[in-house]
Amino acid sequence: MGLTTEDGKPCEGVDQGPFEPIAVIGLGALMPDAHDIEAFWQNILDAKVSIRTLPDGRWPGPIDHFWKEGGPGSHTEGYSYAKIGAVVADAEFDWRRWRQPPGTLPQIDPCQLWAVTVSADAIEHAGYDGETKDIDRTRTGVVFANALGGENRNLSNLRVWSNHTVTLAKSHGLPEGQVEGFTEAMLEGAPRVDEDTMPGELANVVSGRVANLLDLQGPNHAMDAACASSMAAVLDACRLLQTRQVDVMLAGASDRTMDPATFAKFSAIGALSPSHSSPFDARANGFVMGEGAGVLVLKRLSDAMRDEDEIFSVIRGIGGSSDGRGKGITAPSQRGQIQAIARAYSQAGYDASSVELVEAHGTSTKVGDATELSTLSRLWTGVDGPGNVAVGSIKSQIGHLKAAAGMAGILKSVMALHHRTIPPSANFETPNPTVDWSNIPFFVPTAPLEWPRPAAHPRRAGV
Repeated sequence: MGLTTEDGKPCEGVDQGPFEPIAVIGLGALMPDAHDIEAFWQNILDAKVSIRTLPDGRWPGPIDHFWKEGGPGSHTEGYSYAKIGAVVADAEFDWRRWRQPPGTLPQIDPCQLWAVTVSADAIEHAGYDGETKDIDRTRTGVVFANALGGENRNLSNLRVWSNHTVTLAKSHGLPEGQVEGFTEAMLEGAPRVDEDTMPGELANVVSGRVANLLDLQGPNHAMDAACASSMAAVLDACRLLQTRQVDVMLAGASDRTMDPATFAKFSAIGALSPSHSSPFDARANGFVMGEGAGVLVLKRLSDAMRDEDEIFSVIRGIGGSSDGRGKGITAPSQRGQIQAIARAYSQAGYDASSVELVEAHGTSTKVGDATELSTLSRLWTGVDGPGNVAVGSIKSQIGHLKAAAGMAGILKSVMALHHRTIPPSANFETPNPTVDWSNIPFFVPTAPLEWPRPAAHPRRAGV
């Protein structure tokens, strides 16, 4: 009997060829309340929640200029009803190390600078200090996920539009004597528009900046697949390794897009929570935005073993799908979800039921979380009894990182395998009542658990 959705629709086309295993040999992270991978892992173990009210100065004006009270289904057009998130604070870029003139930095979006920082950290984490031991930079490529570019573009555009805005203001009564003060107030903190501005804002320069400053001479490009951008970046990196175009790949994601416009447009969809992130919990009422950057250093497993690299985990398969024709362009499709997961395990050559830890998308919406658990249950069919497979979501701690969301989940899973620990998922108190927990194999861990090695195979995680 083939795979079907919960309502009996067939899920076809899932057979895949073999996947050459890819080793993760280094990791880098810059996350809310964590400036390196070890701090990020410790926060995961502590179930530390980094979501809080946005700090003053994060938006180009007082928060209340862009916010009006409301919630999903009840919002004011052009305003956000949410003003919480998980932010990266105090992340200073080492311009001296990278010989980047400090006067250029305001024109370079932080997501590009974050990508450079985590990439350098990850290479060092892999044991390559660039002096006593180094990767072959002539055969190292870079792919970074980034869906929205960053926040600098909105701010620098204020300068481009300033003359038009002032002209309109004058035509509606702004006295000539107040024009200068009005213009200065409007442009306070906005980046200059100069030769560094355009490359400093382009999403595809995130990878290019890394390749340039780290002298990496393989291919570099950006990846945008919305919430799946990180997964697509890792998939592409693996393909470049498997086709021998490169010997080392940096596969990462960097997202810093928490400006008022992004909040307002997500509010218009009704996607945001104004209060918290609690995946799989009865209180789930929307996602909370976060930001951050992360990266993996990848090699073919055979090369990593030959080079005696420390191997943190091994990628055995990456499945992808499109929903095809459905209810709408943004509506989730269980068929597409099942196809993607089934394709990954077809490549891996083992059953999903042998996987004991699942890092889910888990956005903290009642319907979305329940649909995801239903999807997983269609594939984890060989587990005896309920509550034997751990499922969690890093969004419970740092929110939804958009293009970098998948990377945060991958980093969490890699560290869980490396430390042989089932990590907790935060804010889980009352199980989602629309899920029949007694008839699914999954449970949500609320504290770190020892992870014994299964008798028949290595520890396995799915993201």
